[in-house]
Amino acid sequence: MFKKFTSKLPVIFCFLVTCLFIVFTSACSSGEKSKAESQKSTSSNKFSLYLKGDNLYMARYNNSEIIDLGPCTTNGSVMKKFSIKGYNKKLDQFCSFSDYDGETYTLYISTSKTPTERTKVADKVTVHSALKNGDILYLSNKELFLYKKGKSISLFKEKEEVEYILSEAQDKILIIPDSRNYGKEDLANIYLIDIYKGTNTVYSDVNINSFDYSYDFDKICYFKNNTVYQLKDGNSKVIVNGIEKPYNHITFASDKVIYASKTNEPTSLYRFDFNGNEELVSDAFVDFVEFNMEEDLLAYTEKNSKGENILKIKQNGKILGEYEDIQGNRDKLNEALPSKSKYWYFFSEENKKLWKVALEGGKKGRIELVNENITDFSDFTYSQHSKAENDSLLYRAKIDGNDYYSLFLDGNIINKNIGKYYPSAHLENNGTESYIIYNDTLSQTSYEDDNDTYHIWENGKDTVIVKNIKDPALFTVRYLS
Repeated sequence: MFKKFTSKLPVIFCFLVTCLFIVFTSACSSGEKSKAESQKSTSSNKFSLYLKGDNLYMARYNNSEIIDLGPCTTNGSVMKKFSIKGYNKKLDQFCSFSDYDGETYTLYISTSKTPTERTKVADKVTVHSALKNGDILYLSNKELFLYKKGKSISLFKEKEEVEYILSEAQDKILIIPDSRNYGKEDLANIYLIDIYKGTNTVYSDVNINSFDYSYDFDKICYFKNNTVYQLKDGNSKVIVNGIEKPYNHITFASDKVIYASKTNEPTSLYRFDFNGNEELVSDAFVDFVEFNMEEDLLAYTEKNSKGENILKIKQNGKILGEYEDIQGNRDKLNEALPSKSKYWYFFSEENKKLWKVALEGGKKGRIELVNENITDFSDFTYSQHSKAENDSLLYRAKIDGNDYYSLFLDGNIINKNIGKYYPSAHLENNGTESYIIYNDTLSQTSYEDDNDTYHIWENGKDTVIVKNIKDPALFTVRYLS
């Protein structure tokens, strides 16, 4: 469930970059111009940055223009963790870099209208994040700075390797030691910085290995000695004690509710709120389905009267459905809930099957088999920030007998062979057009190798955009718009 945990974070920008290079069109081979022109319907007024050789390039999709932004490396090192953190359309501002030496780079900002007229932000930058108001957060020499109106302000000086987490409103930063070992208790200091007020609150003896927070940081909690604590005004407040580790540890601070078993009732599932109130949910509890939602949904398995495992789903506190034969005894269920979807998906590695349950409409509560004979399921639901409703799930999985991943949209195969090394994908659905951008890693010879091919899938047609790209995008492929 590590994917589910990291996908919850609004922004982490110390070696857990959420939005990196967008690399799926370039002039790496002849004929690229005609391909770009053929994609005008989906690429108008959009651009990407990509690496070719030692230089950084910008490709415009509306007129196939290729702009050389100059050398980006001093020794031939390939930048793998350069964060572009989105193009600020309102300010027409984006970030670029030069002089990468394998660890640091010189950071610039410029506009898409005049991309080569760059303003230098700082030298010796190791990682950065561009905020939606135009300010820039960056690290240099293990010191955190805010670049605002042409000036850099120091916010925090590292004494050890740390993890920076940015609030959804982009006004606060949570700083945690970067030595977390989930499952073990590890007490350390954490820091909460208000970026624009300049305040720094220190919390001591926090268990950083069982730690959670809401998107706006109004709830910051941790679990220690069978007790959930909330951090507030520099102190730790007891919320509930006498429980096993919260099952919804990835979301309970955002949901303002805790699901857990009591230490003296191992087959129980209770619901606790932040005022200490409790409610028994199940006295035949088996396992919890971890999910990442801020809505009143709940999924878990329990024993029925026959002693069989069944999946139970609740919506707004009421039972939506009870489903048999959906899980074996070996693995937990994985779930996926696309943006603006009326279906909740569940995958069982034991059964090698993917189901969906309708959350609304005439089929509400009905379960339907989507796919079977698949393994290594991983969904792209959290990259689907679509404006329109999504009635299908984009995911990768392996079909029995195939060593390569396949890319699926519900039960339909988009591409049967997309590689062994974690290819990425993104479904764009803006209400007027829908298309999928994805990469295949078939040319990679190892996990560390970086040799991707990018595709666009639209109206059932798959088009190769560019081959043999050194792609720093890692797990994220997105349009700049």
